[in-house]
Amino acid sequence: MDGSPHAAGFRHAPVWLAALAAVVVGQAGLALALFGPDDPLAGLTDARPVTSGRHPLHLYHGSLGATTFHERFSTSCYDPAFQAGYPKTPVFDGGCRPAEMFLIPAGRKATPATAYKLGLFAVCLFVPVAFAVAGRGMGLPPPSCCLAAVGGALVWWSPPVRATLEDGSVDLLMAALMALVFVGGLVRYATDPGVSGWLFLAASAAIGWYAHPIVWLGLVPVLGAYYVAQAPRHGPAWHLGIVGVTAAGLAPNLWWLWDWGKFWWLRQPSVDDFAPLPEWPRLVGATADYAGMAGCGVVGWAVFLLGILGIGALSRDGHRAAAGVLAATAGFAVVVARLGVTWPTLQVVAADRVAPFAVAVLVVPSAYLVGKWWAAAKAGRFATAAVVGGFVAFGWGPVPGRPAPLMLGFTPDQEDLVRALRDRTTPDARILIEDLDSARPGWNWTALLPTQTGRQFLGGLDPEACVEHTFCSLRADRLNGRPFADWTAAERADFCHRYNVGWVVCRSPAAAAWWASDPAFAQELGRYRDGGDVVLLELTRPRTFVRHGTATLDRIDRQKIVLSDAAPDPATGELLLSLHHQPGFRVSPSVVRVDRDPDPHDPIPMLKLKLPGPMSRIVLTWENP
Repeated sequence: MDGSPHAAGFRHAPVWLAALAAVVVGQAGLALALFGPDDPLAGLTDARPVTSGRHPLHLYHGSLGATTFHERFSTSCYDPAFQAGYPKTPVFDGGCRPAEMFLIPAGRKATPATAYKLGLFAVCLFVPVAFAVAGRGMGLPPPSCCLAAVGGALVWWSPPVRATLEDGSVDLLMAALMALVFVGGLVRYATDPGVSGWLFLAASAAIGWYAHPIVWLGLVPVLGAYYVAQAPRHGPAWHLGIVGVTAAGLAPNLWWLWDWGKFWWLRQPSVDDFAPLPEWPRLVGATADYAGMAGCGVVGWAVFLLGILGIGALSRDGHRAAAGVLAATAGFAVVVARLGVTWPTLQVVAADRVAPFAVAVLVVPSAYLVGKWWAAAKAGRFATAAVVGGFVAFGWGPVPGRPAPLMLGFTPDQEDLVRALRDRTTPDARILIEDLDSARPGWNWTALLPTQTGRQFLGGLDPEACVEHTFCSLRADRLNGRPFADWTAAERADFCHRYNVGWVVCRSPAAAAWWASDPAFAQELGRYRDGGDVVLLELTRPRTFVRHGTATLDRIDRQKIVLSDAAPDPATGELLLSLHHQPGFRVSPSVVRVDRDPDPHDPIPMLKLKLPGPMSRIVLTWENP
């Protein structure tokens, strides 16, 4: 026998469908707790953004991507609000794709922060459903599927997964949920290769590719092993179905995967720079290295041990397809997690975070084993119902262990700083902001500053971004990576001219002292707080985005850059702008030529326009070549 457990589904057992709905209700209580301890419903629906981890970055980029999508069916754009202009693409930042998925259907009139939080809430609600669907794909009876839903929800709220959610890596979590559904669909398609099973696989593949293509590529070895094992048992239609699943997963995503591949070269460091594989002893590690693999405390270890026994029980009962797919998926996840710890090439994509997925996969065989034990007991159904009821009580009752709320909105100190930046600066120059250590809670809130102030910034976006455009930064007593002591006064003035810096936000005493060392160049405007002292300095220098030549900047945003009354430098016939060059700029009128202005101290050249003479109006647009 090689199949999955034969059992009637939820359609024939509406009581257990109600039990699954109750698990979702319990999960809703825990998910609501993310949005505040006092009035979580208000926290879910108001306009305060989530400021934990990189959620602000994903919300900012998600808003840019959704607005651009409504205009020209693309989520890539040129954003001049940070880093003197950089390309917002699926490579940076890939984590904003869930935000785009939440914001695009909401429409232009929706409040981005509210749509984003509702999307997070919906992902949390889907967790028990994903585990139950995976269980049904493997043929588990409804009571076992309900147990899998409860176990999956508990793993979701475990410390490692919660840390991933707190960090803002919703793309990774969504891809993991879809991978779980896909694995269950593989078993179903092996034992019952019908249209419904194929649609399950195709839908999970399409969403999985969208959420995180690297995670989905990681399933290729599992799919390959599955195909080799199952292919001899099936006819041509089954083989065409497997090919069709691959095509159905890729086809709806080609519109953005094209950009993902095209801009992959911008990623720094690149996973194309293969480091040598770790030596075998380092890869295997010691027993202590695997102690944190379960990472979920008592629940994690229970799932891990029961899951191993459950895979054995599945195989012993003749359900080899389910046992084989589960063992291969969990084992491969452990290998990838170890490589993510020991191999720099996979550390780039944070592969070590795959470890909790191995535990999540084992939830299904754990539920099968426990359900089988309880099915043999007279009180088995009552025990399952008690587990479901206990989870609902845990979700809504005042019991310890409930998830702590995410950080929502700006603190009063941050609001004071935003107000100062809005009132004491002007749009004719940039604000250089000192980057914080990403270990500090709420460190990434500054990614939302352009939407709050209408100003342009250097720094404040993400100091650990994977693109070279973040080279320009003030961080750790360094400017652009050079210690303060290595800069001369003339070099500092030239830096401010090249990037049109008019103000500096210093968040360390060393940076404030260095910038204020010349009172004729920098004057203090005020002192504020943001987890520490913040000093706002104004620089005494001409403010203009035109470095050579003359022009009036009428408009600068992600849609277009408009110059009026432009005249080139008489000696060179060139107009140099304080904006990073990016391939794909289009200019009107066509007699103007776009070129690069390289700088040995900046890996990204600036924008140079070659003019035949004075121009009344020049319009630059970035069309994503």
